[in-house]
Amino acid sequence: MLQGVLHGEGIVQTTKGPVRVAMQRGAATNLTSTAVTVKSSDGFTRTWTLNNGVRVYDKRHTLQPGALKTGAQLSVAGTAPVSGGQPGGSPAAATFTAKWIVVQSA
Repeated sequence: MLQGVLHGEGIVQTTKGPVRVAMQRGAATNLTSTAVTVKSSDGFTRTWTLNNGVRVYDKRHTLQPGALKTGAQLSVAGTAPVSGGQPGGSPAAATFTAKWIVVQSA
């Protein structure tokens, strides 16, 4: 269903209130122990926060976030808080925490 999608975001309603969600496909351009920056083929760039809860997969195998490499093709999805229960604010300014990362290996 999402094949070909480079990046996008929306607001979903949860039992705890609205949550901003996003996904992105692209190349890892910068990696630290707490963040990964991904650049999509259309030039859109976002830095995703990494925490202990992130799940990283490669061909159905679970990896440690430290196994990610610069230049790897990734699909990333995560969440950001919605201030005051409203989705206001610039989407580009939102700080997203990665919930899962899939390495798109050949």
